[in-house]
Amino acid sequence: MKSGCWNLRNKNYHLSTRAFMNISRVNKGMSLGDFKFIYWMEYGHRMWGRALGFLFSVPFAYFIAKGYVTRQLGLRLSGLFALGAGQGLIGWWMVKSGLEEPASEYVQPRVSPYRLATHLTSAFVIYCGILWTALSVVMPEPPAGSMNWINSAAKIKKLAIPVSAVVGITAISGAFVAGNDAGHAYNTFPKMGDTWMPEDVFAMEPFIRNFFENTSTVQLNHRILATTTLLSVGGLWLAARKVDMHPAIKSLIGSTLGMAALQAQ
Repeated sequence: MKSGCWNLRNKNYHLSTRAFMNISRVNKGMSLGDFKFIYWMEYGHRMWGRALGFLFSVPFAYFIAKGYVTRQLGLRLSGLFALGAGQGLIGWWMVKSGLEEPASEYVQPRVSPYRLATHLTSAFVIYCGILWTALSVVMPEPPAGSMNWINSAAKIKKLAIPVSAVVGITAISGAFVAGNDAGHAYNTFPKMGDTWMPEDVFAMEPFIRNFFENTSTVQLNHRILATTTLLSVGGLWLAARKVDMHPAIKSLIGSTLGMAALQAQ
């Protein structure tokens, strides 16, 4: 894009009523280079989402026309495509909240943490649905093995389900950390500043708001969940080591522990 076009876009952005609110409180003194960075981040994200929709829908339509897709698989893929389209609407709904006038002039405008968490949760649902569908197509039946392998896998599955729930809740809580800008509040670990628990963790009314809107509580909650996740995945790994199970499953659980440890850094 030519320099003149960039300057025109930047000028139009500054003249926008909603943009003026963000510039005056958050991006005051934003240069043309800063504007380009924000522009390309947003533009790239939108184009990436549209490209994913295209790459999903075109092969899907082709395989249906050729009769390669069963009715059950077609319904599942149609549901995933609908979720993907809905994700775009959720993204717009989320961004729109960041352009609304805050309740106080002292509050910085930012996207709603609730909408951000919804956007992230929707992304996880879509990703898990695609992975589940792909695995069911590639491996419609469990791999052949001894009865010990099958029984051990069933036992580990009972442990893996609650561990997966903890991982998911921890990830979603991260959206509230980002949405409330809580990551900058306390940069020490394991203590939060000079204390284990800040005094204002339950300062908001009603009480439940603290877990979603109170900066201190949101970060404390995420720390506890993250630690619980690491310990839970570690426990799952130890349990998997003690049973006779398919080596590939053991490797996957070991990789999960490695990623959990890396995420905790």
